[in-house]
Amino acid sequence: MMVDERTPTSSGCGSYDPGHLLHWAHWKQASAAECLAVLDVIQTGSSLEIVLAGEPPLRWYHHDPVALATALAGTRGPIVVSRRHQALRVDGYWFNCATDVRALAACG
Repeated sequence: MMVDERTPTSSGCGSYDPGHLLHWAHWKQASAAECLAVLDVIQTGSSLEIVLAGEPPLRWYHHDPVALATALAGTRGPIVVSRRHQALRVDGYWFNCATDVRALAACG
């Protein structure tokens, strides 16, 4: 299965750096790792506040706010996060996230 079947994109960016597209190897690691249930995702443009039960929220970033907002708006299932691999799963879509907004400059 190709990566773009797991991660929607509207930006045309081809980078696999943190906060960009999710490479198949990264997807494989994230999907096999321990994932935590997400209570809420508060999105402001490229910035995400990921709310987890009993833990401080995560502040992550993703380069394609349109694709992320579309996935979040249409979600029908649980949202989970792999903290170790900085990956967010919304329904069947995985998003590679960054902990530093400066990582988003790598689009290209």
